[in-house]
Amino acid sequence: MVSSGQDRIYSSEDAIVLSAMIHQAYQLFEMESLVLPKGFSLRYTIRALSGVEEPEPEVFGFIVESKDKIIVAFRGTRTFNDNESDQDLYQVPYPFVKNTGKTHRGFTCIYQSTRNELIKNVKLLSRSKRLFVAGHSLGGGLAVLAALDFALNTKFNNPFVYTYGSPRVGDPAFASRFNQSVKNSIRIANVHDIIPTLPDQAYLPPFTKRGIYYRHVNKKYPLSFQLNSLAARNHEIVCYFNFLSERNPEFTKSLCAANQGFCPDTELCVPFIGICSEK
Repeated sequence: MVSSGQDRIYSSEDAIVLSAMIHQAYQLFEMESLVLPKGFSLRYTIRALSGVEEPEPEVFGFIVESKDKIIVAFRGTRTFNDNESDQDLYQVPYPFVKNTGKTHRGFTCIYQSTRNELIKNVKLLSRSKRLFVAGHSLGGGLAVLAALDFALNTKFNNPFVYTYGSPRVGDPAFASRFNQSVKNSIRIANVHDIIPTLPDQAYLPPFTKRGIYYRHVNKKYPLSFQLNSLAARNHEIVCYFNFLSERNPEFTKSLCAANQGFCPDTELCVPFIGICSEK
């Protein structure tokens, strides 16, 4: 199913599959195992350095491949070091393409620590296949950094990008270059999720001498689900999966039935209704 209008590139089926893939990236980090849909094989596990004071290696995602698709999936924040990197919001020049503006230093340092191996492994795969790049939260930032790198520095010059609850990644110059170079990009955001509002659009002097400015990349695809939590359930990838699935329930039912263990458990995505207890 493909939507009409300005979001013609959006596919509800791709959005559902990729959100489940990101859930499996979390599983790979937390459980050291993952479940893939039939026809997909793991090609590479993405490891990167996270943290500011004492960066440490962590599993951030994977590359998987089927007969016609390649998927690069990034998980989001899970550790103290990840939080440190999230908060390192000063900017550095995007290192992989000249004159491309500036990007979030914390995200860029994580991506830079894994970039060479990631690019090498992507280049081993067939350019005849469609390349998808997906990420949630911090992983959405990594997906944006990677997608522009792939588009301009590999033969995969037309990646399909889906991010979920992604923060802002770079300054207006970076966002402009990304939008020019990566045409098939969808930024899925719950309007009740606080993370896509971060970092702020502007940090004016005296925060830094010249200020810091952030802009989102295109194209926004809004969702609306309110689970009584600004930065927890309203942000979780399993809840993004749940509410995307409601827009194409037959596809989700078929996907999950055919691939036991691939789809996430969405029990936590049920709205909580309660009252304060009296003593």
